[in-house]
Amino acid sequence: MTMKSLKSVLALSLSLTLAACGQQTSPGQSADLSAQALTTSPSQRFVIVFKDQRVPADAAQRVSAAGGRVLKAVPEAGVATVSGNAAVRAKLERDSAVLAVGLEHLYTLPTNTERVAADASNTDGAYSATAADTLYKFQWDMRRIGAQVAANRVGSAQAGITVGVLDVGVMSDHPDMVNQLAFSTGTNYCQETGKDGTTGYPVYSKFIDFDAHPEWSPADGCATANTVYEDHGTHVAGTVAGAVGGGGIVGVAPGAKIAAYKVFDRYRYTDAQGTLQDGVGGFDGPIFSAIVDAANRGVNIINMSLGGTLDRSNKDDNASWLAWQRVMNYADKKGTLIIASAGNAAESSNGAVAHIPSDVPGIMSVSASGVTALTTDAGGNLVANGPDVLAFYSNYGASTDIAAPGGDCGTNSANGLSWCDRPSGNRANRPATYFHNLILSSVIDYKTGKADYAWFAGTSMASPHVAGVAALVKAQHPEFSTNQLKAYLKRTAENVGQKQRFGSGLANADLATR
Repeated sequence: MTMKSLKSVLALSLSLTLAACGQQTSPGQSADLSAQALTTSPSQRFVIVFKDQRVPADAAQRVSAAGGRVLKAVPEAGVATVSGNAAVRAKLERDSAVLAVGLEHLYTLPTNTERVAADASNTDGAYSATAADTLYKFQWDMRRIGAQVAANRVGSAQAGITVGVLDVGVMSDHPDMVNQLAFSTGTNYCQETGKDGTTGYPVYSKFIDFDAHPEWSPADGCATANTVYEDHGTHVAGTVAGAVGGGGIVGVAPGAKIAAYKVFDRYRYTDAQGTLQDGVGGFDGPIFSAIVDAANRGVNIINMSLGGTLDRSNKDDNASWLAWQRVMNYADKKGTLIIASAGNAAESSNGAVAHIPSDVPGIMSVSASGVTALTTDAGGNLVANGPDVLAFYSNYGASTDIAAPGGDCGTNSANGLSWCDRPSGNRANRPATYFHNLILSSVIDYKTGKADYAWFAGTSMASPHVAGVAALVKAQHPEFSTNQLKAYLKRTAENVGQKQRFGSGLANADLATR
């Protein structure tokens, strides 16, 4: 992007939504994106966990004999997704090769995140920000965790590390993503080729029509709709590995590579109240396929800024839980560390309901932090000026392994609460520049598909900070197993408060690479 076009991007009017980042609705809308098993008709979609660790050779015949159709198979983990009705399910549950059957779940981008477009009113070795990185001065989060000094310390060894971003796709031709992608691919159902020639580009002009095809399978094809672009994955990828000199921001590990996986599908169905639901979500099958593919390709780290909730006392949910454990264990054996956002419901994980995938044992769960205030240093850069706090939206609890900047809105010193806290009345009186406390990164414009920048807040933004630090550490210690890497990240984290809120502490790139 030229400086002239960058200025035109920054001249966009300021907008704010409280919808999910990258949600398949217009930026001004919001939607209930809580995790769900998609139940649109008597014909449903199921996850099958086989007793063996691999999918049986005759699995397709077994499913067909029961009256169902295989949608996705993950042979390495002994997991498959199928379509069928209640009778199909009952027959599969009686199959001697089957351990568990449950509804396939839909996972979404965390809700309740702040989102502000960059505009003219709001917007320094080999791996140091350059004059071309005009928005780096706003990246207080990178300075808070010592990202730039760590990236320079690790140096060119970063080039050997790949971070998988399982999301809505990544804009490979964004100025801060050019030459940063190792590869880009889609494991989602409604695949389409983007202008970069890959199926991992964040373009959405096809959707699954569950009204027209209640028993939808890939053989039914995908319907067409107006083209939109989803920005969440590009924001996440920019935080992990935004390029030096790209024209805007710089990531935690700018020398590392991104493996971009598009695991989300656009879908439509009419709910029980007669309302047409139009959204994007990632189903079990495509997400499992992406994890296994990444592990097989030797991707070192996976970031998943997505999620939902499962009740393990529920038979449907338990099948997905078992499937997630199988897939996670496979990735672990292949040497791939999975890092995931803890969720944005401001809820404790200390109960029967689990947040998926972050609560799955072995997956590194990341809560989001903010700072009470920011100040400007002598170089004109925003820097943290006050204690770290648990972000107002962040989940927390015993499953939290580590924390990282996810963005907040600053703290009202009068009551000690976030300026974005609704019940306190702070939100109505927040300072004009509250959004500087959010996380600035690269995005793709929802309507035009052009490169852009925006401030987001969420555990979605915290997790890629940890993935970036993990990339730097793995570059220094290629011999580390996934368990060793996870333990090292926790051991070098900065103690910033209660373990239930921050886990082992705040991920710190500088401390972790010394």
